[in-house]
Amino acid sequence: MNQIIKHCFLSPLRHIPGPLLARLTSKWLILVDLAGHRTETIHRLHRSAVRIGPNEVSFANIESVKELYGQRTASIKAPVYETFSIPPLGIFSLRDPSQHGQRRKLLSHAFSQSNLNDTEPLIVLQMQKLGVKVGASVGRPFDVLAGFRMFSLDVVGELFLGKSFGALDRDEPPTYLEDVDKHFLLCGLDASFPWLYSALSRIPVPAVQHFFRARQRLLKVANSDSTEAQLSDLETYVEIGNLVFAGTDSTTLTYLFWELARNPSWQEKIQKELETVHGGGREEVLTYDCVVELPVLNAVVNESLRVHPAAPASLPRETPPGGRILNNCFIPENTVVSMQCYTTQHDPTIYTDPDIWDPERWLSPSVLSFEWKELFMPFSKGLQACPGRNLALMKLKLVTAFLVDRYKVAVAPETTAESMAMRDHFLVVLKGGECKLVFWPVRKP
Repeated sequence: MNQIIKHCFLSPLRHIPGPLLARLTSKWLILVDLAGHRTETIHRLHRSAVRIGPNEVSFANIESVKELYGQRTASIKAPVYETFSIPPLGIFSLRDPSQHGQRRKLLSHAFSQSNLNDTEPLIVLQMQKLGVKVGASVGRPFDVLAGFRMFSLDVVGELFLGKSFGALDRDEPPTYLEDVDKHFLLCGLDASFPWLYSALSRIPVPAVQHFFRARQRLLKVANSDSTEAQLSDLETYVEIGNLVFAGTDSTTLTYLFWELARNPSWQEKIQKELETVHGGGREEVLTYDCVVELPVLNAVVNESLRVHPAAPASLPRETPPGGRILNNCFIPENTVVSMQCYTTQHDPTIYTDPDIWDPERWLSPSVLSFEWKELFMPFSKGLQACPGRNLALMKLKLVTAFLVDRYKVAVAPETTAESMAMRDHFLVVLKGGECKLVFWPVRKP
């Protein structure tokens, strides 16, 4: 009873609207999260601020972007980040700003555009292998989610381990990708119910033990000959594991092709745009320099990132000593505060018909307001934004240009809006677990 009185009537957060259960216990949000409905649930509740736990608030107003994620923010990552990694903590889980900054400096060269340009031939090689797989399935349903994930896995293997995983040389995705899917489920369980995690991990059933060892297997993948000055061997393995882990996500690319399959006119627009940059012939693979600034291609990529961000959920921060005024409300110190880009990028006051995938909106510079750009944050913002942004954009643009230049694509009968529904465990998981599309050549490859 004391806790009920405290959270409902005495808390400084009592005036912020939110579900009654959220005011009383954090377990409400934990269960929603484990079910894969966190992002959609918070989005439905949202105003400019909504209370989603006894000590947690989600914001969606533009003023909070800079306060929570700006270059000089005093808010640090929330404690939950430490459960996302196996010690020693990697750059994604480091909460201390100075430690995070030092680690980012050590790793930033790997994601610089100049370094990625130097490694473009490695990316193109894997892209051509992906093209072979697509070509072998012409006229038949092809699971682009599996294909794109295998492509991404081989790319990050080449870039960060010095060798491909050979995923595209196989008929089935490697088990590593299954371990990636299990990782966030295990992280959520460990963070929310550590006693249950500990108990279940001791069950002497081979299938259960295999499931719980997924995180250790991911770490072993990074145990290669790669080294990094100023990092211990284990720190190096953890960071490489994080890079490989994050780099395999292909959700936005999958949704992009699903949207193109449902909107064939945009395939035609991209094809016409690509015709303007072909030089020595239609058979060559267009370089990144050729496609990086193409307006239609950029519009399709940006709209896919807006509607279908790979990490749509909250990026929690902890308010600093003394608290902060957010959305005209005092938020005490050590309160978990966050914004989710799914909500900011679906704000109907900024984006007309926000749930509709319409790249045309990006082709009108006059509507690209400050608010529009500020609330568009698929890679987060500030010093702790996603370091892999350049690589992600490079893959999105190169693969889209490569495949659309050679194939037209349609939705397979088994792929529906229901099967493509979003389930999120920090990163998005498709409800149906696959996305089957049908490709036909638009010209001889």
